[in-house]
Amino acid sequence: MSPDNRAAYYGAGKIFITLQARMRIGQERRVHMFFHREHEKDMRAGKSPGLRKAVLFFALVLVFMTVAGDVSLQAAVPKVTVTKKTLYVGYNSYQIRFKNLAKTATVTYASSDKKVAAVSSKGVIKPVAKGSATVTVTMKQGGKTYKGEIAVTVKDPYISISNKKTKLVASSDYQLIGKAYGLDGAQFVFSTSDVLVAKVDEETGLLHARAAGKAKITMKDKTSGKSVSFTVTVVKATEENAGDVYVTTEEMSKKYVYAAPKDTEGLTEEEAAKVKRLTDIQKRITAGASITIKEMQEYYIQKAADGGK
Repeated sequence: MSPDNRAAYYGAGKIFITLQARMRIGQERRVHMFFHREHEKDMRAGKSPGLRKAVLFFALVLVFMTVAGDVSLQAAVPKVTVTKKTLYVGYNSYQIRFKNLAKTATVTYASSDKKVAAVSSKGVIKPVAKGSATVTVTMKQGGKTYKGEIAVTVKDPYISISNKKTKLVASSDYQLIGKAYGLDGAQFVFSTSDVLVAKVDEETGLLHARAAGKAKITMKDKTSGKSVSFTVTVVKATEENAGDVYVTTEEMSKKYVYAAPKDTEGLTEEEAAKVKRLTDIQKRITAGASITIKEMQEYYIQKAADGGK
């Protein structure tokens, strides 16, 4: 290797060390200025900067890789995957899960109220009684200590009609949807206090509004014996509220699915409101719930515009 080349390599090595130190403190702009000054020195000395530039290029690549590695390590902070959790008395426990937790990490758990939510040494939270508690997770990893908290709410098991409607226009067919929380094998049956006002299918929960008046609709779980009720008011159908009559979506084609535009920033308030309405309509169609005649018309107009079948 010629003396010039040795000098170039030696100089590049010094530059690399200097660059690395400066890159670590985020002074990228100074690095570029440093590179420029070294180039000018070579030019004034009448030396070819080619080799030095080549070595500098690879040095910069190594520096960026080093910095990227440092950032990656710094970002890999261990933490719990959830910060809130709802559990039900006598029902399933919850196994705490983590992100970026090393196999060599040491983890301990503590509950603020063991009478509400107990936590085992393996990170399993068991619902004990109705109430609220905070489970604190301490993670020791890489010589550092990290903490995470999970706000636990424990409820009694219950059932609900997730889409109950307290007012319907006569002639509406409204599909009720029952849900169970903290219960397995729920079997719902529906009943009405007045079949002349509102008739409901005992098994499916399809409610048919027949005439003006009020009726109490009850859903009961045959397995647990729990029940829930609400009162529906049926109003007379008129020309003005004809579009508010509910219809079932069971027989609607599921081939077309409305998809909201990805970029909504440029939409007007009216266009954004339309996207929100159509998204809600699609959710109810997918869930097998009912929609109004007015909503069905808007949905089919959009379907035709999208070329849906």
